Amino acid sequence: MLVAGLFLALSVVMIMVASYLDLRDEEQRAVSDARAIGATVSRLAVPHLTNHHYLILEQELESIAASGVVELAQVLDPARAVTIDSDPATSYFDDLEIHPLVKQALDTGIEQTRQSRDRVEIALPVRDMDQDSVLGAALVSVKRSSADGILMTIWGRNIVITLVLLVFCIPVTFHFAANFVRPIKALTLTAHTVSAGNFDAPFPVERTDEIGVLARAYRDMVSTIRHNMVRIHELAYVDPITRLPNRESFRQHFTASMFDEHGEANRTAVLFIDLDRFKRVNDSYGHDNGDALLKDVATRLRRLLNLRLREGGKGEGDGPLHGPLAAPGAAPSAMVARLGGDEFAIAMPADKTLAGIHALAEQLVQCIEQPLEINSLTMAVGASIGVSVFPDDGNDYTAILKNADIAMYAAKRTGGNRACFFSEVEGDSWSPDRIRLEADLKKALLRDEITIAFQPKVDCTSMGVVGAEVLARWQHPERGLLSPGSFIEVAEESDLITKLGSRVLELACEQGRVWLNHGLCLPLAVNVSIRQIEKPGFTTRVLDVLEQTGFPAELLQLEVTETVAMADPERILEATKPLLEAGITFAIDDFGTGYSSLAHLQRLPFNSFKIDRSFISGLAIDRHSRSIVQTIIAMAKSLNYEVVAEGVETEDQFRFLRAHGCTTAQGFLFARPMPADQFEDWSKAFEKRLSVASGDARDQTQASPSAAA
Repeated sequence: MLVAGLFLALSVVMIMVASYLDLRDEEQRAVSDARAIGATVSRLAVPHLTNHHYLILEQELESIAASGVVELAQVLDPARAVTIDSDPATSYFDDLEIHPLVKQALDTGIEQTRQSRDRVEIALPVRDMDQDSVLGAALVSVKRSSADGILMTIWGRNIVITLVLLVFCIPVTFHFAANFVRPIKALTLTAHTVSAGNFDAPFPVERTDEIGVLARAYRDMVSTIRHNMVRIHELAYVDPITRLPNRESFRQHFTASMFDEHGEANRTAVLFIDLDRFKRVNDSYGHDNGDALLKDVATRLRRLLNLRLREGGKGEGDGPLHGPLAAPGAAPSAMVARLGGDEFAIAMPADKTLAGIHALAEQLVQCIEQPLEINSLTMAVGASIGVSVFPDDGNDYTAILKNADIAMYAAKRTGGNRACFFSEVEGDSWSPDRIRLEADLKKALLRDEITIAFQPKVDCTSMGVVGAEVLARWQHPERGLLSPGSFIEVAEESDLITKLGSRVLELACEQGRVWLNHGLCLPLAVNVSIRQIEKPGFTTRVLDVLEQTGFPAELLQLEVTETVAMADPERILEATKPLLEAGITFAIDDFGTGYSSLAHLQRLPFNSFKIDRSFISGLAIDRHSRSIVQTIIAMAKSLNYEVVAEGVETEDQFRFLRAHGCTTAQGFLFARPMPADQFEDWSKAFEKRLSVASGDARDQTQASPSAAA
């Protein structure tokens, strides 16, 4: 309709313009006719004609007037006072009135024109061709058609043309307009369909006109968008190394399948898998081989899970093992995902007895521990698996995954390469109190609530104080002073042990420097966690603390537990080499509780053995404990190691140790751990009592250390 309206408006404008042009052409045509006839008349008016010629001229003028175009034609010969016109009723012998335009043409020698509503009059001078002088004048008066008549004629013609256009052109216009608008509507509908998320909507790309060009451009744009969306989905939900679903995909899948359509909880088990000794593979063979190992492990997990699904009556690939996310309210299905690093997770429907989950966990451990051949290299890792069950062990995804993580760490603490269910975890590591303690510990590190205590080391021969072990203390604002047994395990699990250990080392070196300034040269032993050693920059941090505090490196001893030292001796050797070169010494703590290898002991940079307190406490009643202690002391002597017995609480224990060559002892028999100011006072008092008692009663003092203490 809009096109038709525009067409009619355009037609009216064109008719008005055509009418104006036709009227103007009519006027110009009348003037042109008058000028042409006037020129002809002026050529007929040859000067100095005879009477005979005047008669002929008069007849010619009458003929011109008879044609109907010229209303009046007149010639004036002023030399002979003759006027000739085209009126048959008069002759040139009559006394005729001279037209005013003729007089003006004679006087000015210039063509004169006058137009009125009904005629056009033109007077032309007649010149002597030789002398170029005005000899006379010729007048022509041409009739002019009425403007109203002309307009009526023009409007009548244009109306006919308009009617023809309306009858024939408008249907044609509507036809072509419909053909033009139809593909645009189809393209617009397709665009709306695509914007609604359906990227498979067809485009009219077969057209060869501009619509086809636009449709092909839209198609290419949608194809690019679809490709980008697939890529974005992969980045958001797919692990780039193993091509398994990632952590976010696993979370959404588990959350969507927690409840059925009736709101009932779907019983689902989450198996949290952490690879044992994977860091050693990365450090030894490089990250490329480490990534290849992760791919192989992912393949094994997929294959085993698909096998379990087939045995359970489902076909391979049933359940989104690495496919689309589950819809809300969907039935629980299996999914294996990589959460990051060397951590994997499996979500699996669970029955009430959990028999299938137990069997799956055992199969996973056996599957992963099989050696892998990667790039002609044989690699072996294990798997520590923690299992928690929804809704038994938590009412949301966060709780279930956290509890599975806790169960995994419980499995790793007991040696790894096994599965542990959260319901089997002993202690309160999962309790709300434990979680609050972790949060409080983070605040304590920020508020400087961590302090240190010192337990003296006593030479078994001279009874002199030869050093001290630094122990962490936490001045909790509500619970009071806490010993390491209350928070070290929390620090280990939450990875706060790195900051805690660094702070303890800093405080110990600062206090050691203060004592040096006071004239007390005291070697200090500080415990180091495996988490600290594994962190990049551990060696640099230790050296920086020594430089900042000014504490001599040769007075610092770092204690590493036997289990940690033997778990990754290569890493220990790498981390300790620069520290040994700086003068720092190392001790194996809790010696006898791990699985030491003499070959490794000879390579590792240790200077001291610390016999675990469990063996010292059994010296009085356990023959095996005495044999173990004697063996450790003998081995230390053969390797030229110092031996420190910790946990000495009775005189009988001390006499046994001294009798069998133990060099140093520490325990409640001498003193409990104490703050720095108390330690300084205790040390002075201990040395003073020892000096007094060392006179005549030296033998008695050596026999009874409590007398000196």
